[in-house]
Amino acid sequence: MAVVHIVLFKFASPNDSKVAASMKKACEIFLSIPGVTGASAGPNYTQRGKGYNFALVVTFDSKESESKYQTHEEHVRAKKECIIPHLSKEPDPVIALDYVDVAALHSKV
Repeated sequence: MAVVHIVLFKFASPNDSKVAASMKKACEIFLSIPGVTGASAGPNYTQRGKGYNFALVVTFDSKESESKYQTHEEHVRAKKECIIPHLSKEPDPVIALDYVDVAALHSKV
């Protein structure tokens, strides 16, 4: 079962190279957490983001792994060091959605 965690951010300076470096570091940290099977991030390049200008996608091997990830010390550290310092002061700077990938349930891989 593939579980996907999508987070959209409103960063103050989404195209700043420091933001990209911080998000790359966050992804590397997330990949060290048991049950994480992938992590990627990047700035929005269209006008469809409705104020959200950066995305993070983390994949897991199960719902249980995603649940444990939320309180894992490395996840908490990455949020504190790599993400929170770049957030905009706008209302609702973060939105998240988690789902079981129905397409992956039917794949041959």
